[in-house]
Amino acid sequence: MTPPLNIESGEGIRVRDTDGRSYIDAVSALWCASLGFAPARLTRAMTDQMSTLAYYHSFMGRTPVCTEHLAARLVARMPGMNKVFFGTSGSDAVETAAKIARYYWAAKGQPDRTRIIARDGAYHGSGQMSAALTGLDYCHTGFALPLSDVLRTGRPHFLRDADPGESELAFSKRRARELDELIRAEDSGTIAAFIGEPAMGAGGVILPPDGYWDAVQNVLAKHGILLIADEIICGFGRTGEWFGCETFGIRPHLMTIAKQLTASVFPMSAVALSEEVYDGLKPLAHGVGTLGHGFTYGGHPVGTAVALECLKIYEEMDLPRHVARLGARIKDGLSGLKNEPGVLDVRCQGLLAALECDTEVLAQAIGQQAVARGVFFRIIGPVVAIAPPYICTEAEIDHIMSVLAESFAAVSP
Repeated sequence: MTPPLNIESGEGIRVRDTDGRSYIDAVSALWCASLGFAPARLTRAMTDQMSTLAYYHSFMGRTPVCTEHLAARLVARMPGMNKVFFGTSGSDAVETAAKIARYYWAAKGQPDRTRIIARDGAYHGSGQMSAALTGLDYCHTGFALPLSDVLRTGRPHFLRDADPGESELAFSKRRARELDELIRAEDSGTIAAFIGEPAMGAGGVILPPDGYWDAVQNVLAKHGILLIADEIICGFGRTGEWFGCETFGIRPHLMTIAKQLTASVFPMSAVALSEEVYDGLKPLAHGVGTLGHGFTYGGHPVGTAVALECLKIYEEMDLPRHVARLGARIKDGLSGLKNEPGVLDVRCQGLLAALECDTEVLAQAIGQQAVARGVFFRIIGPVVAIAPPYICTEAEIDHIMSVLAESFAAVSP
């Protein structure tokens, strides 16, 4: 087994290993280091908060004032959401969303609605339910996950999964018909929710084709099934709008957020609930006397301070305009590779982009060449994924794309 590359320090969009070599991380580490690897303002926010209130919980009718402030800021920013429930990771956010969906139906007198529909190729986390919802076999094998609680439907990968001659719109309608058939076969009275990333990340940077989300939402509404939007990668600007739901016209009942919430310098996540879902929980919670779910470190005041500072920075950036400007340069860089032999597709939405090769071997070779040139991309099967930090300059984006082109030229068929 190859030992890991040991990273010792970071500055801006670069990290340095223990041998002193510097690399641009063009995937923001795990899609998440939106403000780089040593953001001074976030360090100050942590330091100031630790000197005031280093920790407090959000139980027994108490909560840090800064946590209340963040909740209000998020509800005001997130489309159609009413309340937020804080956690510490994307995985636990998905676990919480799944529990809330089931609790909602129990409170509505339909306790048999426990199963959740997820898509092939999706990534939703590494807990018990979150890993079961993930549609990647390597996350399942050997872990004895509750896979019987999950129904699986097709991914929205037009390039790989469309029938010959099928348009994007026809493909989207077919995926919606398949979803409808699945629900009818399995009985909607056993299904709590559908979960999906607005744009799929770890499954291969799959952007939804024309008409996809409208068609899917129509099916879910017909059967009264809740929609969970997994915004852990897309949230806070990655797809060009503040949230992927805004980019793709999604109207969810629940949203999961993490990663860019704190630029990942502090472990924090949240689940946002629509008013319909929040109100639906009340009868059961009031009957029991409490909502019996929570985390010791949920709504941590230090993480809250970081998140509030991140929101200020994103607002100062004029985030959608800023992402659109940098994303346009990625599109320009990809356009020169679109018709090269071995390239099946190039795609970009905001600061989420990919070059898809005809083979995994070619993609791996491109990634290795890029590392030798001081740039990290993420290789997902035949896909070279690109998701740089928001603090990149235009010149740095151009350099990343030049390295991609050089790396491809060095190994091109």
